[in-house]
Amino acid sequence: MPNLPIFSQSSSIKEKSITPSTPANLMPFFFAMPPQMASFAQNLNMNNSLGSPLASSKQPIPPPSLDEFFTKLDEPSGGTEEFARFKNIFENERITVDQIYDLTDVEFDQLGINKIGWRKAFRAAAQRYK
Repeated sequence: MPNLPIFSQSSSIKEKSITPSTPANLMPFFFAMPPQMASFAQNLNMNNSLGSPLASSKQPIPPPSLDEFFTKLDEPSGGTEEFARFKNIFENERITVDQIYDLTDVEFDQLGINKIGWRKAFRAAAQRYK
């Protein structure tokens, strides 16, 4: 039997490993999954990535039609249709709900929306769909 030096861990110097470390969630390469479990694991992964409650990605809310948008915008004002009168302007200019948030003050002026409160209300309502 050869005479090998004995090193204690407390006095040894660690050098940087040249090989990359294996992430903790990967199984060793010699682990073999039974065939019955392989299809289950594949389905679990597929189901999880398609919007199940376990999926962590946030799905954007699709923007509503202009009719729905203006109806919801006028609800807090008691249905006085303060904003509904602008719907035709947005339709004529081919402005969609998801574009309203990006309108500049100059563009709001061109549309005839010159009150600051109106602009803030439009932007706040449209921001929900960004």
